Amino acid sequence: MSEWLQTYNEWFGMYHAGIITSIFGAFAVTFTVLMSWPKLVKDFGPIGGFMAAAVIIGTFWLVNHKLPGFGFSTGLLNDANGLPMQFSMIHQGNRGSAPWVDMGWAIAMGFILSDVLCAPKGTRVGLLKEAFPRWIVIILGGIVGGIFVGLTGYTNAAL
Repeated sequence: MSEWLQTYNEWFGMYHAGIITSIFGAFAVTFTVLMSWPKLVKDFGPIGGFMAAAVIIGTFWLVNHKLPGFGFSTGLLNDANGLPMQFSMIHQGNRGSAPWVDMGWAIAMGFILSDVLCAPKGTRVGLLKEAFPRWIVIILGGIVGGIFVGLTGYTNAAL
C-alpha cells in the first residue's frame, strides 16, 4: 500500500498520497462550511458571516495549505536530497508547472454536488441546466486569472 501511495500519477500531476489528501481536504472544508456557516450567520447576522470566513476558512487554509509548522504531513515521500517531503491536505503540485487546487474550487464543487443531491428528483436537471452557463463563466474566469498569475512568474509555471 505504501508503495502505491508513493507512485507519481502523470495524469493528475501528483502522487497518489496527494490525490487522497486533496479529496479529503476538499471534503472536510466543504462539509464544515455547509454545516457551520449558515448557523453562524443565523445566530450572529452579517458578523457571523465574517466570523465564519475568518475561523472556518482561515483554519482550513492553514490545515490544507500547510504553512511551516502547521497542517498535516503524510511523510511518505522523500525529496531529491532524501529528506521527507511535507504535504498539505490539498495538494499544490510538486513540480513547477503542476496546477494547484484552490479551496474556493473545492468548496464550489462541494456546494454544487450538495445542491444537486439534495434537490427533489424532478428539479435536478433544471438546476443543472440553470447553473451550467454560470459554471462556464466561472471556469473561464479561473483560467484567465491563472494565466495572469502565471505571467507574473509567481507560480513558476512554464507558460
